[in-house]
Amino acid sequence: MIPDPYLLKAILFAAKATLIFQACLVFYFFGKDEKVPYAARNIFFVLANAGCLFLASGIIQENSFLIKSGIFILIAQGLIDAHFIIARYERIKKIEKEIENEKSDAKK
Repeated sequence: MIPDPYLLKAILFAAKATLIFQACLVFYFFGKDEKVPYAARNIFFVLANAGCLFLASGIIQENSFLIKSGIFILIAQGLIDAHFIIARYERIKKIEKEIENEKSDAKK
């Protein structure tokens, strides 16, 4: 455990700030373009690393808020990655369908 209460308060403040920042980014990107730009995924990757650190420090300090914060950040990152993969899959399927339509039009 950390004997310094100021350090624990600083870690808790960092966890809260990270959660708020991640939520604002998610709402901004999904509200603006309905997707997260590829370049912005690096920001979320850094936040996911912060989630790992909060989870580890919560386990070490036996602090349930830090554990929940770390798990929440990691789950949000997983959902963002899943959305990215599904969107890419749908885009590829759409392109394949357009190519098939062009080939069938060319045969006519």
